[in-house]
Amino acid sequence: MLTLENWNKRRRLIVHADDFGMCHSTNRAILDLWERRAITSTTLMVNCPWAAEAAEYAARDSKFDVGVHLTSTSEWETYKWGPVLPQAGAETLTDEFGRFPADSQHMADVNPAALRAELTAQIRLARQLGVDPTHLDNHMGSLRNVHHRLLIELGAEFGLPVRFSEHPAYASGDEARIAALARELGVLHPDRVIGLPFVYGEGEDFDFARNNVSELLRNLEPGVTEMLLHPSADTEELRAITDSWPSRRFDYDLFLDPDIALLIEEENIELIGWRELRDLQRTLNA
Repeated sequence: MLTLENWNKRRRLIVHADDFGMCHSTNRAILDLWERRAITSTTLMVNCPWAAEAAEYAARDSKFDVGVHLTSTSEWETYKWGPVLPQAGAETLTDEFGRFPADSQHMADVNPAALRAELTAQIRLARQLGVDPTHLDNHMGSLRNVHHRLLIELGAEFGLPVRFSEHPAYASGDEARIAALARELGVLHPDRVIGLPFVYGEGEDFDFARNNVSELLRNLEPGVTEMLLHPSADTEELRAITDSWPSRRFDYDLFLDPDIALLIEEENIELIGWRELRDLQRTLNA
């Protein structure tokens, strides 16, 4: 059982799959990984076309560790999504077609009240779809910098831990301030967040990807680490959406690899989900 007293006593790992609901191919992979206990959590993108399928499964499995993947970007060229909440100010969140932009450059200019209302609506929609969220994270890190505080505030409002690390791979410069706010509001977060590559370079095959994950696992530090991946089945649908499909297929296969499972056991790494952080946070704040 995770407590503040034993938090740093051993190495704990959340194996997390992003983008649940993004498309059917992603749903297939995440559901298969969950059923095989190869991942320990995922997060739902309620804005996406296949969110209903994902949420239906999550609602049937009370043990399924599913958070809300707060979304304000839509990165693919021809496969798009937008806000779930019609409201005044929503136009600052979208492009001229009413869809989220492809990256987070617009985030500095959005209406803060409209953004808060939209993200709150996404959390509430997940609940309406039958999901009992275990945590919050955000798609493409779009809340970092200008809206980092909002992520922590939503975590406090809904009693949910958040994806945040005081020592990220790519610092935004406000980590100390946001960590202090999280402590003040009683919001828990991992010590470290490790993202697997979105795209592999030429010659970087599955063996390269497996060796990379193996090295990361061997070098895990005590405390709580989230390792996030983006698994999908290799289908015509996925290939039509993104040319990053090879790395997503790698992510699907990596934690089904018996060598990776054996390494986690040999390294005495305890696999946990976000639910453990949520339960601890709510106990501490009761």
